[in-house]
Parts: sequence; structure tokens; C-alpha cells
Amino acid sequence: MRRTVVALLLALSSVSACADDPAAPDATTPPPDDAAVTLSYDFEEGSDGWASEVTDHTAATRPQDVVSRTGVSPPGLDAGTDFFHLAASNPSDDVFLYLFREVTDAGLHGGRSYDAAFTVAFASDAPTGCAGIGGAPGEAVYLKVGATADQPVPVTTDGDSRLSVDKGGQSQGGTAAVVAGTIDNGIPCEQALESDQAPYAMVTRTGTVEDVTVAEDGSLWLFVGTDSGFEGRTSIYYDRIEVTLTPAAGDITG
Repeated sequence: MRRTVVALLLALSSVSACADDPAAPDATTPPPDDAAVTLSYDFEEGSDGWASEVTDHTAATRPQDVVSRTGVSPPGLDAGTDFFHLAASNPSDDVFLYLFREVTDAGLHGGRSYDAAFTVAFASDAPTGCAGIGGAPGEAVYLKVGATADQPVPVTTDGDSRLSVDKGGQSQGGTAAVVAGTIDNGIPCEQALESDQAPYAMVTRTGTVEDVTVAEDGSLWLFVGTDSGFEGRTSIYYDRIEVTLTPAAGDITG
């Protein structure tokens, strides 16, 4: 009881000091117009607010073997269990398998434009230099990073499921996303084929989506996913997603 009273007195004293000091920061005041905001997610506590979805298919070509789970580790890598595992086959030769998350209370200015710089670290079992059905398992699977004021969800029209925001098609980016690279892991194909199971290796990719307009309430949606031209199965273990949001050069009012 004594500790509670002391804590309350200290809290009241701090509030009083802030009220008397005109220079004291207000917790509800947004950061300066030119301040960058960095968000980092490492999946140590599970999904960390991220969810998964799959799109770019018809009802007949929707993958039936989608895996989405946390608290797991890439086979053969001694890297802990703090990964978000996404995997699926690609019957449509165009499947987009992605993670998405809403950002709120980050101090972003509603209606303002930001450049969103992503760094994505993941484990991939797609070797470099291998041929595959429809395309290579590594070089024909494109990692995309995106940011938008609207939630990126699958929308079905005439039986065809597509993403609700413009991510572009496979090797091309769109207004809401850019290609950060491919998922090949740097292990030569001939070396990977010596193993019974293709080995995983850590990969880091970066990409920046420019001039992203934040919603009026200061919220923003982020998404990261694989846009596949490889007709086989793709398996990714996401380890860390970091995003730095910097006010766009033409939208700083000072």
C-alpha cells in the first residue's frame, strides 16, 4: 500500500511539473514534421500484430496447402524459433502470399506523405541458379514490400482474386509496393541438390515505397509478400521486418 501511495505522489508531482513548465513535452504532440519514425518487428512474441493472406488466383487455383505459423525455426538453421513461417504452392503461376499489419499511434501526421524504407530478413530454401516449372524457384519469386492507407485485402471479381491495392505484377511494382529483390538464397543450385532437403539460408532485402499518404487518423497499413512465377512450392521464414517512415521531401511544411 505504501509503494502505491508513493507512486501516485510521484506521478502527480510529475504531472504538476509538466503543467508548470511550458517547455515540457506533451505525450499527445506528434513528432516534428521532418522526424522519421522507425518500426521494428522480430516475432519474438508471436505474430507481433501481423496477419497473413493469399491472393492472385481463381477458386480452382487457390493453393490448398497454405502454411502460416509463428514460433518456429527454419529446418537446419540454429537461429532460434522467432520466425513467422509462410508457405504455399502456386497452382495459378501467380500466387501472392503476404503478411500485413496496421500501424496506429506511431505519431504519423494524418494526410501527410512518407517514404517507407523496408529491411526484411528471412530464411529461404530457394537456391540460386536452379531451373523450375514456369520459372526459377528463387529468381522468379519476387519479394515485395508495400505501404498504403487502405487495408490490403483480397478482392474477388468474376471468380478472380486480386489484391485491393496496386502491388504490380510479379517482377513489376505498383503504386502501393515495390520489388525488394528475389528470394534466391545464394546457395548454388548444384550444391543445394546434393542435400535430401534444400538447405535454408538467411537473406536480407531492402526496398523503399515513396510518397505514401497516411490516412487522416494517422494510421497506415504495411505488407510484405512473395509474388511468384514459380509453379512449385515457396517457403519463407520471416525473421525481422523493419520500416523507417520519413516525411517525403515535397511534403515537409517545416
